[in-house]
Amino acid sequence: MQYPVIIFDLDGTLLDTVDDIGSAANQVLKEMGYSSHPLSAYQQFVGSGVAVLFERALPQENADRNVVNECCLRFGQAYEAYWNQASAPYERIPELLAQLLELDYRLAVLSNKPDLFAQKCVSTYFAPYRFDPVFGQRPGVARKPDPQAVRAIMKYHDVSAKQTLFVGDSEIDIQTAQNAGIFSVGVAWGYRSPESLIAQGVDLIIDQPSDLLSFLREHS
Repeated sequence: MQYPVIIFDLDGTLLDTVDDIGSAANQVLKEMGYSSHPLSAYQQFVGSGVAVLFERALPQENADRNVVNECCLRFGQAYEAYWNQASAPYERIPELLAQLLELDYRLAVLSNKPDLFAQKCVSTYFAPYRFDPVFGQRPGVARKPDPQAVRAIMKYHDVSAKQTLFVGDSEIDIQTAQNAGIFSVGVAWGYRSPESLIAQGVDLIIDQPSDLLSFLREHS
C-alpha cells in the first residue's frame, strides 16, 4: 500500500465537537464579562488551539496575552463539564475506521486540542478502534501547522513522508501536511469550506468517508 500510515485531525474531521467547545468557551467569556457567541461561530474559531480560539472570540481590544491566558486556564475547567455533552463521531466515520484497520492501515490522531481532552475524546468515542499514537497539544511541542508532531508519528511508525497521509478539515491541517511534505486530504463535512481548503492547496477533497477508501484502493 502506498500510504500505510494515516494521520487524522480530530475536531471537525472524526468528531463533531464544536457545540461543546463553544458552550465551554461561552461560559468563560461570560465569567470574564465578555459577550458570548452563537455556537456556530466557533466553527471559525477552532483549529489552532485554545489560545488562538480566545484571540478570535474576544473583542480585539481585549485580546491581550494576560486576558487570553486567563481564558485558557478557565477553559480547561469549563470544558471538563462540557466535552462529552453534544460531541459525536461524524456519520460513517466508525465504519471507515473499522475498514481501514481491517485492511491493516496504521492510524494516528494529531490535534491542537489540549492533550488531556484529545485522549479522553479518542478513548470515549473511538474505543473499538486503534489509534497509535494520539497526540493533542502538549507542553514543549509545537502545535500544528508545525510539522514536529507529524515527524514524530512518522518516526514512531518508521515510515517516510511518501508513505504518510494527513486527513483534516482546516487550513491548519493542510499547512501541517505541506510543512511535513506529506499528502493532504481535506474533508468537506468539517468546520471549513472545501473552497478554503482548495485555496490552501489541498491535494484531495473528499465529500464522504467512503471516498477515502476509494482513493486508497486506487493507490494500494
